[in-house]
Amino acid sequence: MFRKTYSSKSRFFSYRHDQAYLLAKGRPPLPKQPLADVMDMPYSGNKLHPTQKPVEALAPLVRSFTLPGELVLDPFAGSGSSCAAALLTGRRYIGIELDAEYFHQASARLERVQERIAAKRSSQVVIPIDNGNAAVKTKVRPPLCSIAGAQGWN
Repeated sequence: MFRKTYSSKSRFFSYRHDQAYLLAKGRPPLPKQPLADVMDMPYSGNKLHPTQKPVEALAPLVRSFTLPGELVLDPFAGSGSSCAAALLTGRRYIGIELDAEYFHQASARLERVQERIAAKRSSQVVIPIDNGNAAVKTKVRPPLCSIAGAQGWN
C-alpha cells in the first residue's frame, strides 16, 4: 500500500492511497530489512500516465524481492516505472502495455534510462590493479529485456 500526499479522487473520501500487488515466484530470500506494509509515494507529476508511479517508490520493492539479474514482470506497464526500476537496480524486465500511446511513451522512457546507464558506465574511471593490468570497477548488468504493446514486442 502506498500512502500519497495528494488525492487522486475525491467523493465521500479523499483517496490518498494506492494498492499494489507484489507476486514472487518460488521462495525469494527474506529481505535483510523488511519493508513497511505502508510506504510513502511521492507525487510523480503524472506526466507520462494518469497513474504514474515514481521509480524511487518502486526500486526498494524490486531490490527486496528480486536478486540482480532476475526478471521483473509488469503486465500493466503504463509509463514503464517498474521496468525503469528494474533496469536501474540491475534486473531484467518484461513490461506489457496495451494502450499504444503509453506503450510508445514507456518505450522511449526506457531507452532514455538505458542511455543514462550506458553514459554512467562509459564515464567510469579505469583503476590499475597490482599486476599492471587495468580493470574497470563496475557491476555487470544482465541483458536488457523489452516492453510489449498491442502490436507485439518492441
